[in-house]
Amino acid sequence: MADTAQPDGSPDAAAQAVFEARGLTTGYDEIPIVRDVDVSFAQGAITSIIGTNGAGKSTVVKALVGLLPAWQGTVRLEGRAITRMPAHLRVREGLAYVPQGRIVFPEMTVLENLELGGFTLARQRAKLAQLLEGVFGMFPRLAERRAQPAGTLSGGEQQMLAIGRALMSAPRVIALDEPSLGLSPKFVEMVFAKLLELKSAGYTIVMVEQKASRALEISDWGYVMHLGRVAFRGAASVLRADEQVKRAYLGELPPELEAQFMQSETQ
Repeated sequence: MADTAQPDGSPDAAAQAVFEARGLTTGYDEIPIVRDVDVSFAQGAITSIIGTNGAGKSTVVKALVGLLPAWQGTVRLEGRAITRMPAHLRVREGLAYVPQGRIVFPEMTVLENLELGGFTLARQRAKLAQLLEGVFGMFPRLAERRAQPAGTLSGGEQQMLAIGRALMSAPRVIALDEPSLGLSPKFVEMVFAKLLELKSAGYTIVMVEQKASRALEISDWGYVMHLGRVAFRGAASVLRADEQVKRAYLGELPPELEAQFMQSETQ
């Protein structure tokens, strides 16, 4: 595996990692998609996972949040092993997931979607009211449309709702899969601005994103995936300036690295 130089305070430093996977291998049916992946996410930081289509980015995140089983390896949240824990119990442990495609319940109102996001806190009415106030404060447009069916919202508004619904579970770590997918430039910038707000509020953000350069601009750390493995890792500012990373994201790894990855795939 080819890595960029690790600066001090790297997310791979165990003392800083609030969420991590080691030796993660998983896939679909019996076909492995990612193999022996190590990723760590620092407290209160934004970490982006980038790479070409089919590199395994979304597969890694789905395994992290429990939507795919880990065939090999371990997943830890705040030091506790959650490798075999079902996805809904990971929510209770403080891990929220915003899926690709702005998945909302279209026939339910905005408010009902948000209330559903707080299912783990159903008996804590005061806490839910506080969380709802926070979501409406961050996304005033949702407050204006609280009684509107979610299916009638614009794409950008539905993404606001998907993020707001995740916040209703009072998470400490939020994983997002392609949050800018299909959005207008205006809403893309809005989403990234809100992610920075969440970082400032102390949330740990894990983001899979196709808009690689823009994602790294707002990130502290980054991973570049290629053929189901981590090809590069490091500070986002370093990755953005690295010529090999640019070629890797475009699917143009140097010949010696391409040969290394192809060899590993056949083993």
